[in-house]
Amino acid sequence: MKKSTKKEKFGKLETKGSFDREQRKNISIIVDEMEKNGITNPYTQIGILSVIDKESGFIPQGEISYATTPNNRIRKIFTSRVSSYSDEELTKLKKDPKKFFSVVYAKTVGNQSGDEGYIYRGRGFNQLTGKGNYKKMGEKIGMGNELVQNPELVNDPKIASKIAIQFLLKGKSGKSLPDFDSKEDAASYFSEVNSGGSSFYREAAIKSSKKFDVND
Repeated sequence: MKKSTKKEKFGKLETKGSFDREQRKNISIIVDEMEKNGITNPYTQIGILSVIDKESGFIPQGEISYATTPNNRIRKIFTSRVSSYSDEELTKLKKDPKKFFSVVYAKTVGNQSGDEGYIYRGRGFNQLTGKGNYKKMGEKIGMGNELVQNPELVNDPKIASKIAIQFLLKGKSGKSLPDFDSKEDAASYFSEVNSGGSSFYREAAIKSSKKFDVND
């Protein structure tokens, strides 16, 4: 689908980056969901959108294969989870997505053994990962155990938007979030909430924040 650099307004925000029709539609869904949850600070909204752009480019999807990703980048992303693998072993492992995700997510939030790391790999707008998170978010958005039973539901844009917002709120209300006055600070904050303190993810989220401006 053709992308456009034409500026488009979403409430108090406007786009600076290049997005196609589907991405713009999904940005609108996410902004609406933020508003429903009391997230009205435009810098806060940009911070959340920056994390989602970095994770999925506003197209909810299953985590892609790392088969062609350089080993040094895989090591930077997954750090200790692959530190025991030699380059030769890692090259072999990454060619099999089921084995790869089952290794790197073997102990991620509720995953036990077998193929659960692969089954509950990253999906949705913010790449929800781990069986425990699928269960928790399903309950939080009123879907009970449905996401555990059918993980692909996480890639439905409306469901994905609810999950992303609830995950980033961490049980708080939108009004309890910091009163950001910088989109870079907001992007850094939500990157840590979503992925931990990785500088790799934080820098990527800050870069994505440049695709949005506050519409004064």
